Amino acid sequence: MLHIGADEAGYGPLLGPLVVAAAAYEGPDERRAAPGGGIADSKAIYTRGGRRALARALSPYLGASGSVSLGDLLDRLSVRGDPRGPYLWYGEVTDPEAAPAEAPATFRRLYVNPVCERDFNAGCARWGDKASLLFVETMRVVRRALEDFPGGDAVVVCDKHGGRRRYAAMLLAELGPSSLLTERETPGLSSYRLSLGGRTVRVRFQRAADASDRAVALASMAAKYVRELFMQGLNEFFAGRVAGLRPTAGYYEDGRRFLAEVRGVLRDLGCPEDSFVRAR
Repeated sequence: MLHIGADEAGYGPLLGPLVVAAAAYEGPDERRAAPGGGIADSKAIYTRGGRRALARALSPYLGASGSVSLGDLLDRLSVRGDPRGPYLWYGEVTDPEAAPAEAPATFRRLYVNPVCERDFNAGCARWGDKASLLFVETMRVVRRALEDFPGGDAVVVCDKHGGRRRYAAMLLAELGPSSLLTERETPGLSSYRLSLGGRTVRVRFQRAADASDRAVALASMAAKYVRELFMQGLNEFFAGRVAGLRPTAGYYEDGRRFLAEVRGVLRDLGCPEDSFVRAR
C-alpha cells in the first residue's frame, strides 16, 4: 500500500514562500508503511534545536551526501522546479548535513512545492483565498506521488486545512476520480474513498495529523526545512544592503517591521511590493 503524508510550512507569514511537502512510503498496510525514528512534528523539533535539528532528523531522507544546498534539493525534490529565478533575494544557501543514515526500507521519496510570492498572490486571486490555494498546491504534490507510484491502493493523509470540513467537491476537481464516497466530515476528521485510475485511494484530512502520522510529520519537517533555507537567503540578501537589519521569520508583525526597513531597497530594485509581500 502506498502511504502519502502531506503538510505545509509558511501558510500564515507575510513574507517568504509557502512550502508544501509530501512524503511517500510503501508497505504491507498503512500502520506499518511509515516507520523511522527521529520523525516528529517539525515545530517540536525546531523548537528544541532549530534548523540543525531538522537537518539531522531529515538526513536519511534527503538523498544527499555531504553538504545540502537549496538548489540541489529543489532540483531533486521540487514538483515545480527551482522557482527562485525572478526573485533576487533568494540566493544559494548551503547547509552542513549530519552524517548519512539509512532511511527505512519502506520510504520512497520526498516532494516539495515552494510557492513563492508572485505565484502565491496569483493563486489567491485565481482561487479566491489562500485556503483554497493551499488545497490546490497540496493536491499538486499528492498527484505527483500517485503518478510516480501507480498500481495498488493508496492512503493520503493531510493535516486539516484550518476549519474546513468539506473537501469532496475540491477533490473531484483536483484529482478527477471516477467515483468519490464521503465517509466522514467532522471538525476533527474528514475522510473520503476515491476510485482513481483503477485503484482505491482513501484521503483523510485530520486535525494535528503531524502528531499522529509519521508520513505527515516527515512532510512537515521537509516543508519547514526548505522554507528555512529560503528565509536564510532572503535575510542575507537584505542584510547586505541595510546596515543593522535584524533577520525575520516573515510572520505578520515582524514582517511589517522588516518590510518598512527594506522598502528603499525594493524601490531601488524596481520591485513592486506585491512581488515581495504576500496576499492576506
